[in-house]
Parts: sequence; structure tokens; C-alpha cells
Amino acid sequence: MSQRRLIEVTVLVLVGVLLALATVNDVIRQSHTNQRLVVDLDTWRAYTGHVYHNLTIEQDLKGSGSTREVICGNTSPGAPKTRPQLCLVMRGPVVHGRRTVYGGYYLPPHTLYDVSSARYACFGPAKSQGLCEHGV
Repeated sequence: MSQRRLIEVTVLVLVGVLLALATVNDVIRQSHTNQRLVVDLDTWRAYTGHVYHNLTIEQDLKGSGSTREVICGNTSPGAPKTRPQLCLVMRGPVVHGRRTVYGGYYLPPHTLYDVSSARYACFGPAKSQGLCEHGV
């Protein structure tokens, strides 16, 4: 009976260690993602010269290692989404407190959802990637 008890305790300890490692890994990964999103906001502000705080961030959730985000904000002062919006596609690692702007596009005022049919004036490599419906 004591050998069976030892096996059960060992299995429970191993499961506990596995869960603890998974939790620590998840917290670290989420912390890095949050830091990257803060850098994305700073990059958008530096790129556009606007210090707006009401920006939207869309994360690419295709795969756990994805580092592609789209940050959109008004091109002129006003309530969110009431002016034309500039959306920047950012990829890659954080370098010197900024991310690489891979390209982008514009959205017309009062666009509730970022869909390819509403996008216009794509620029950078994002244009050749088909981010705008008609490549305009």
C-alpha cells in the first residue's frame, strides 16, 4: 500500500510542477505581448506625429508566436472613428523602443469595422499582400 501511495504522490507532484511551469510561461508570454502593444502605440504616435490616446489595436491571433498587429487612429482630432483613420501594420521585434511599420492603409470616417472593402490607399509591402480589397 505504501508503494502505491508513493506513486500517487509522485504523479501529483509532477502534475503540480507541470501546471506551475505552464502558468509561469503564460504570464511571461502575456507580459511580453503587453509590452509590445505599448511599444506599438508609441510607434504609431511617433510615425504620425499625433499623441492621440484613443487608438485601436487588432492582434493577429494566427499562431501563438504571431507578432503582427494593426493600430488605427484618427488622422485629425475628433472622437474615435469620426475622422479618416490611418492604420499601420507592425511586425517584428521591438528595436530601440519601436517596431517596424510594415505598411498600412486608410479607413473612411464612421467605419465601424476594419474590413478590406472599406480600406483605401494601401501603402508599403501591405499593398502587395492584398490588405486592400482592390489594391487601391
